[in-house]
Order: sequence, then structure tokens, then C-alpha cells
Amino acid sequence: MSYRRWLSLGLGLCSACLFGAKPEAPVPHSEIEAELKSAEDEFREAKKMFQPYYAGPLITPSAHIIPPGYFNIQPYLFYTNNYGRFDESGKSHDIPNLNNFNPQVVFQFGMISWMDGIIVAQGTRNTQRGKSSTNWGDTSFGLGFGLLSEGPYRPALFFGVTETFPTGKYQHLSAHKNGIDATGAGSYQTKFSFNISKVVWWVTTHPMNLRLSLNYNVPAPVTVSGINAYGGARNTHGKAHLGQGFQGDFGYEYSFTQRWVFALDVVYTYNAKTTFSGRRGGTPAAPAVVGGPFNDQLSLAPAIEYNPSENFGILGGVWFTVWGRNSFNFVSGVFSLEYTF
Repeated sequence: MSYRRWLSLGLGLCSACLFGAKPEAPVPHSEIEAELKSAEDEFREAKKMFQPYYAGPLITPSAHIIPPGYFNIQPYLFYTNNYGRFDESGKSHDIPNLNNFNPQVVFQFGMISWMDGIIVAQGTRNTQRGKSSTNWGDTSFGLGFGLLSEGPYRPALFFGVTETFPTGKYQHLSAHKNGIDATGAGSYQTKFSFNISKVVWWVTTHPMNLRLSLNYNVPAPVTVSGINAYGGARNTHGKAHLGQGFQGDFGYEYSFTQRWVFALDVVYTYNAKTTFSGRRGGTPAAPAVVGGPFNDQLSLAPAIEYNPSENFGILGGVWFTVWGRNSFNFVSGVFSLEYTF
């Protein structure tokens, strides 16, 4: 070996001794055990998690769009007992039981990736004091627009426009049925909706679904004749100017398991007063009353869901008022099926 190579080797050994890094110290055994325990805990928690199935809640709508080529059908059965009426100060007064049976069918269909459509058709049967009436209710058609899709830490956002068509009976009512043969509003109504949805995973091992729906309703004036949904007499003729309305819904779902879910809706509605222009009718001594004051109402709807699969769900619950003004005090049993295909 030449002296140059010996010199180079010697200088390298000296540099390593003087400036070289010391070999890394072994990781303490306690740290390794702590990391292994943390990984095992995370794995056990992950095993408890599951993909939840949701078909509800009963009232608050979703902020998700149905994809193109898919359909969702959801029939409802509402059986309601209006047993009281709140006055303007919020005190409830008993009234003769007004029972209402209201079957509905909600049909939602995908159109394009950011828009879907919805149709709601319904019938109504009212009974009170031995009298009854059965007829179609009003029909709705709407378009929904997806503003934002849901992500791990962001909610789904939705904007919707719905038009209600007056297919229910609202005028030329019977003088002997006390208005129970009215099954519609008689007005074309446009509703604007903004919805938010989010499934929350990070709080507990049981996922929760949160929804919020804000709705503003703009009804058109309706021409009425005779006894109508807003009062009147046989010789009444004119226009009822319906007040605009707001409805705010908060929906909550808690997954006990993948298939069993507790749901709760909190619903607040407000409608401005309805006025009338035209011939009120009645007699000079007792002119007919047409229209009414503002009304609002706060109600709750707890329910239980059973979802055999991701595409099929069964819901049952009760919907009842907790407070109101110039509105009915009611309790309603609600049953629904939901199927996506």
C-alpha cells in the first residue's frame, strides 16, 4: 500500500475519532411499550366504529343530492289529533277532537351530478263530531341544487326551490261540516330552502347525523268563493292574501348500532297574518270572518329507525307541540318507509 493511501486512512480514522457522530442510543423499552399500547388502543377503537345507515329523521330533510340514475321513494302515514288551540298569548284551550289521516308519498330522483328533483303527493281525511271528509291534498314539485358535498370535516350544503300546486279542496265548502272538508290552501306557493347535513364521527364511537333546514315560503293570493279554508259564508267572494312563512327544522340522529338509530326533530314554524279583500258575505248584523292572525308553533318529533340495509329504512315516532300561538295543539303518530334504488 502506498504511503498516500496509508496517510488517507490515518486521517480518516483521526477524523472519525475527533468529529464523528456517536452511534444512536437504543430506544428505551418503556417508550416502545407505550407506542405499542397506543396503537392497540386505536385499533380497538377502530373495530368499534361502523358505517351508519340513516333513513330519517322524520321531518328535517337532507342536504344530499340523489345521484343521476338513482331514485328514492318514501311513503308516510300521519295520524294527527288536534285536541286544542293556542290563543295569542300561548295558552291552549280544548276543542272537539279534529282527527286527520294524511298519507303522503315523497318521490326523489337524480337528474345531473349537482341537481335532483322531488315530487310530493298526498291525500287527507278529516273527522270531527261524527262528520268526515276525504279528498286530495296539495301537490309539490321541487328542484334541489348541491352547493357542497360532504367531506370528513365539511358539511353538505343544499339549496332548493319548491312549488306547491293547489290540488286540494279549499272553497265551496259545506255549511254543515265546520270547515273540515278543506284539504288544501288554494294558493300557488314558492318555497326556498337551505339545508346543511353532517355525519359526526370524531366525538364517540357511535356516529351522529346532524341536519338543519331553513325554509321561507311565499304564497300567491287566492281567489275564494263561498265558505272557504279561510272562513267566509255562502255569499263571500274576493281574494285571500296569505301571509309569508318561515320554518326552521333541526334534525338529530344517534346510531346505537349500524341499523338501530334514535332520531329527533325540533320544528319551529311562523306564518304572517292572512288578510282579505272583496265581499266578506254573511249578513249586515253578522258579517263573515275571512282571514286570520299570525301563527307560530314549536314542536318535537322523536323517533326510532331500523335500517336493514343502506338502501332501506323503517321509521316510527310521535310528533307533538310544546308551544304555540294562534295554532293547533296536536299529537301525531308517524310511520314511514324509505327505499333508494
